[in-house]
Amino acid sequence: MDKGAFWKLIDEVNLETNRNDKAAILKETERKLMSLPVSELVDWHSILIAYHELAYRYDLWAACVATHSHSTDDGFIDFRSWLISQGKEIYTNAVNYPDTLADVVFPAGSADFEAYGSVAYAAYEKKMALETEGLSSILLKYQSWLERRGPELSARFLSHPRKDMSTDERLVALFLRTLSKDYDLNTAMEKQPLSNEILMDIKSEIHNRPDISPDWDAADLPRIVPRLYEKYSAEDTLEWSMADEEASWER
Repeated sequence: MDKGAFWKLIDEVNLETNRNDKAAILKETERKLMSLPVSELVDWHSILIAYHELAYRYDLWAACVATHSHSTDDGFIDFRSWLISQGKEIYTNAVNYPDTLADVVFPAGSADFEAYGSVAYAAYEKKMALETEGLSSILLKYQSWLERRGPELSARFLSHPRKDMSTDERLVALFLRTLSKDYDLNTAMEKQPLSNEILMDIKSEIHNRPDISPDWDAADLPRIVPRLYEKYSAEDTLEWSMADEEASWER
């Protein structure tokens, strides 16, 4: 798989789903990934990782903070996953010119998508299990697992309900995670690294320009991302004290 096929899959998902419906995006992305040959599924995730790493820039981190999305290291990881999920144009513009995010419509604080960064893991595990063991074998495994673990887990889930998933859905999701012990995407990526040609092609989209100092703080936002700063409430941003930053920023 090359970068064109990578972005094509994302574009198709975005055309077929509501961009504000993260559950639908994950479901459709997983479905499309499972329809790929295993080697292409592995490449898709490797390309996602490459784009994720290229977006590790302090000026983009400042843009993330300016939108009131996140300020921590983990939050910036989720922000970059969200950015990739938006498609090539928004991603490339943001990495090259972070202030272009002022043209993107999203509610303040919503630019995070932690689960998107791991959607390929679930697709890989399910696809490998189906191709290796077959559906009948997996269903028998699930039945046996449910008999052993079901009552205990059901009671726990009923005591701590989730709005987005029923108890049955949570049981299935937990069982599927056990497949990762047998089918590990990280191992597959190590055995099938991206070629230097593909990596260079990916990097060619990103401008070779100096980043800002890692010592920037909230007071620098009007200079780093003036349009974003103006759009997302300068007063609220500057209310952060240095004490708050030291406590929460992990840069």
